[in-house]
Amino acid sequence: MTQYQNITPVPVIEIQSLVKSFGDNHVLRNYSLTINQSENIVVLGKSGCGKSVLIKCIVGLLPYEGGSLRVFGQEVSKLTQIELDEIRARIGFVFQSSALYDSMTVRENLEFPLRRHGKHKTRAEIDEMVKETLENVGLLNAINLMPSELSGGMRKRIGLARALILHPEVMLYDEPTTGLDPITSREIINLMLDVQKKYNTTSIIISHDMNCAKLTANKLSVMVDGINYMEGSFDEVSNAKDQKVHPFFE
Repeated sequence: MTQYQNITPVPVIEIQSLVKSFGDNHVLRNYSLTINQSENIVVLGKSGCGKSVLIKCIVGLLPYEGGSLRVFGQEVSKLTQIELDEIRARIGFVFQSSALYDSMTVRENLEFPLRRHGKHKTRAEIDEMVKETLENVGLLNAINLMPSELSGGMRKRIGLARALILHPEVMLYDEPTTGLDPITSREIINLMLDVQKKYNTTSIIISHDMNCAKLTANKLSVMVDGINYMEGSFDEVSNAKDQKVHPFFE
């Protein structure tokens, strides 16, 4: 008889009682969430509730006032700038707006993180990494285009490509399907799933798109009043009778 061993989940991001305020606006109030290796976690919540603030805290773009936030076992608030840069090189961040540099070609946009983090790369190695990453998102033919020449869906794909070029262990998606038509939205969702499968990434996905949540999430976290109000599988959370959760699925 084959013996199966229980595999202990490996936490990649551990958030405990996180507090973040902007003056009198208390955005995160003791928010807690653990994300294990290879999990896709979708964070749901009303606009302005603090979802994007959360992922900006994770990469050290915003400081937090209380609680603990550990990424790869390291407390983010205690990292030096060099240590923080090393952490960021292991994380891909896909912004809601794609955040491409409008004055740079697609090629130059992808080369930018390589110049910052990919030290000692030859010109040939950089060219190969750019081409391979663009092939992975199906846009090699756009390599010399400017962002202004791209459709909304193409910009999302290039933003994803730029996040992938350093082969990150963690992906942070901020509203990846916002503003896209249903067909393009489904293409981006499928691409996110392909990325998770190919790179074995751990992901946090901020989204209002229930189709995106249903197709990508191993687990949902519903953010209400700055806390992790409810957590569970899509079916568990979508079938909840709680009056603060149910409106998200109507």
